[in-house]
Amino acid sequence: MPLKKEEFILPVKDLTKYIDVDASDGREVPINMNWVDKGFLTKDTGFILFGASVDELAHSLFHYEKKNGTSYIIRAKGTKLQTYNEFDRSWTDIVGSPTFTEGAEFGYVVYGDVLHLGNAVESLYTFDGVTFTEYASAPKGNILEIFEDRLFVSGVTAEPLTSYYSGIATPTTFGGSDLLKPLGTDVITGQENYYGQLLIFKKESIWKLTFNYDAVVDLFVPKLEIQSNNYGACSRKSISWVENDIWFFTGTEVRAIGYKDQQIGVLGVNSSVISEDIKETLKLIDTENYNQCVTGYNNRRFYLAVPITADTTDITFVCHTLYGNSWTKYVDRDKARVNGFLFIDGNVLSTTSSPPYGTIDWQVDAADVADLNNSLGTES
Repeated sequence: MPLKKEEFILPVKDLTKYIDVDASDGREVPINMNWVDKGFLTKDTGFILFGASVDELAHSLFHYEKKNGTSYIIRAKGTKLQTYNEFDRSWTDIVGSPTFTEGAEFGYVVYGDVLHLGNAVESLYTFDGVTFTEYASAPKGNILEIFEDRLFVSGVTAEPLTSYYSGIATPTTFGGSDLLKPLGTDVITGQENYYGQLLIFKKESIWKLTFNYDAVVDLFVPKLEIQSNNYGACSRKSISWVENDIWFFTGTEVRAIGYKDQQIGVLGVNSSVISEDIKETLKLIDTENYNQCVTGYNNRRFYLAVPITADTTDITFVCHTLYGNSWTKYVDRDKARVNGFLFIDGNVLSTTSSPPYGTIDWQVDAADVADLNNSLGTES
């Protein structure tokens, strides 16, 4: 039988509070809905606490999975690293966790089935699932990447313009002269192993690193080449892989860098501004808040969480890349208060950037809803 058409009217007292004016392509979207395609809305199902709410900032989410299948969901809270217990939905301090500076955010990378981590304050550590091992002689950074069997460490507080690299296959051994300093006074904000080259992001530039054989010294020596002198990444958490490219947030725009011509291997920054539809809001971001900007990518959606001012609720924009870079947003909701993302098993997890602190799961199913009331306790 044919569909019955009826006029749909939803009366509201204050329409300005009910509408998201920064929706995709300038369209207006009800606050609890998101655009998924032209003419189609999907309901925002809310979230569930991933463990209890906490008094201190929880941050630095990471999923560490070993080759034998053992898996750890890790975060930092207070002065300890914690792991999540899926059976009783709780976070507990990892046995043997060193004492770290409260609030100092971590960078992680896995090499040889071992987790390497640093927070730019304490020493570099490794964790194999049982034991933490300190490497006091390694650089104290929180931007870590593996490239050409070496561990690259930047984000060092005393040397923000420098990237240090370890010996080959010895990621905890660093020589005094094994370092790079791309030109410019803008600090390093990220490092990504991109198809056989290391992309080094700075706040106002992007560099490519390769190792080339030098017959004179009979060694492979580093070669730095600038890729962009106009654009860079505004923070350590503002760089994400999106399909075959790397998207980064400059502080005012979302841009992409990747192969312009894969056959001849020409890299370059895409000329288009991905965030053009939301540029008016992005102009409002205080430059002092750049380090709090966070990006992520999962299931054909790119996430951009930004704080406008120090005392304004955060906004999280979602770019639905499946539908031609169509943007929607979260504002005045817990999903807008993002300190960091973790994408695992198709779910979006985030840590909140303001009280009440904790970790939330953006994907809600019937079983989660049934247990929701049991998850609302407060941890001291």
